[in-house]
Amino acid sequence: MKKWGIIISLFLILVGLGASNLYFKALQPKRDAEEQAVQKAKEVYDLKEIISTHTYYGSYTYYIVKAKNKKNEKVIVWVPKNEKKHDMIVRKESSGISRDKVISIVQKERSPEKIKSIRLAMENELPMWEVTYIDEKNSFTYYYVDFQTGEFLKRYSMYQTS
Repeated sequence: MKKWGIIISLFLILVGLGASNLYFKALQPKRDAEEQAVQKAKEVYDLKEIISTHTYYGSYTYYIVKAKNKKNEKVIVWVPKNEKKHDMIVRKESSGISRDKVISIVQKERSPEKIKSIRLAMENELPMWEVTYIDEKNSFTYYYVDFQTGEFLKRYSMYQTS
């Protein structure tokens, strides 16, 4: 009986290792694309320190790079997946509203039950914040505000069953 326990344990370990290897291989193209976007942003905007990156999948894909430039200013660079269609856009972080201000705006205007995420986004070459939250009807909602002004831009809701 002890022998079967060892065999099953080894099998589960091998399956786990195989699954994790497959997962990391599947994510490699995304990591490579983000790395290339960071390199482009570094070259064009003379960035000295990368703070964070994430990918926004809207009507068009952007890689969003938060960094510090040579003047030690915090900047945000929106790097389009295909530069032939769109240009990179850079803004000083201080030129936009803060994440905390975005939370305040959404809570005041929409009274969400639970905010799920807040992240930078881009649509029609306009930098914005994307807030996802659950509303009082248990709907999953995307709420967009202008990066610089905090002005409401658009909202999408989807019914969520619980």
